[in-house]
Amino acid sequence: MRILNDSKQFVKYFFYFFLHNCLVTKIHTLISLVSFMKKVALLTAFSCIALSAFAADLPADAQRVKALVKQKMNIDATLVRKLPVGLYEVVVNRNLVYVDKDVKFFVAGEIYDIASQRNLTQIRRDELAKIDPSTLPITQAIKTIKGNGQRVLYTFSDPFCSYCQRLERTLQTLDNVTIYTFIVPLLNSDAMVERIFCSTNPNKAWHDWMLEHKEPAEKNKSCQTSTPVLNAALINQLGIEGVPVIYFKDGSRLEGAVSKDEIEQKLASLK
Repeated sequence: MRILNDSKQFVKYFFYFFLHNCLVTKIHTLISLVSFMKKVALLTAFSCIALSAFAADLPADAQRVKALVKQKMNIDATLVRKLPVGLYEVVVNRNLVYVDKDVKFFVAGEIYDIASQRNLTQIRRDELAKIDPSTLPITQAIKTIKGNGQRVLYTFSDPFCSYCQRLERTLQTLDNVTIYTFIVPLLNSDAMVERIFCSTNPNKAWHDWMLEHKEPAEKNKSCQTSTPVLNAALINQLGIEGVPVIYFKDGSRLEGAVSKDEIEQKLASLK
């Protein structure tokens, strides 16, 4: 953890440098998303809905700190709250940083509870990433039922993502699940996503491509689908910065090509 002196220009530079480093492992995803922005420009106005509720009814001290963050750092915080350690937590687009009560110091890093050996910063990130699965527009997803389908998963994947392909193979080994797959065009895969959704059987086209690299038929010129654009707007709204991602019925999520054991452990914990 590093504490910086109160230099407005330097703090602002460091803050954005910190946010950049938080995302650098997923930069290939963000680059592709920029090229896709023109298609989703009209829809991204809803991207902060899930977080905006946090800004209401802040205590007076948190409101003051939030105003100081804007004044001194030129940053619009989504949420500010006081922590037991004496610092204030500042949430910006689901990223966490910390400041003192007068915003003279800026703290970038993780906070650990030594007694419980817990990473409090990561726990908080997980809380902010939670969603209400009942609000997901499942009509925009491909539905796959295995066995009795009692356990439910919601996945976000790109057809050109190798980690997504690895996860898809893992998902095939699960039983008694219903899987809703939201296919998103992040990696310059717009044309492939449209071909999948315009296929006679999108479910089969998806699995044929992800598991065996069998390409779907060329898109029929008469096929018009808005699902790729809607799904791109959806991941912005949910704050998803990279795929694959799996959501569970409690709204929590796992990121990356996680193993079958990790998925089964999570499902078992929700019973």
